[in-house]
Amino acid sequence: MSIVSLRNLSYVTPDGRALFDDLDLTFGRERCGLIGRNGVGKSTLLKLVLGELPPASGSVRRNGVVRALHQQVHVDPAAAIADVFGVADGLARLSRALAGEAAADDLADVDWTLDDRLSAMTKA
Repeated sequence: MSIVSLRNLSYVTPDGRALFDDLDLTFGRERCGLIGRNGVGKSTLLKLVLGELPPASGSVRRNGVVRALHQQVHVDPAAAIADVFGVADGLARLSRALAGEAAADDLADVDWTLDDRLSAMTKA
C-alpha cells in the first residue's frame, strides 16, 4: 500500500525555474531518504509531499501519516571544513606521514586515500 503518490507533479520556482515536470513517484511504508546536490529540489519535494507548497500541476495524495525529520546543521563559523567533516586529525596524520615525521602509531592509522577522496568530493 502506498503512503504517498505523486502523479504528473510539476513545480516551478518563483523565479520561473522548473524543478519537476510530470513527476510520478510512489512511496510505501518504509523510511525513505532524499539525496542530491544542493539546489536540485529535495526540500521543495518534501514540502510538496507534506502539503506545505502547492504544485504547479499534478497531485500529491497522502494515505496515513507522513512525517519528516528536518535536518539542522549548526556549524561554528570559525571551523575549517576539515573540522566540519571530522577529518582534520586524519589530514594532520597524513601530512606528518608524507613529510616523514609520522610516529609508528600515525603510520598504522594513516588513511592514504583521504586527500584523493576529499579532492574528488570538491570536484563532484
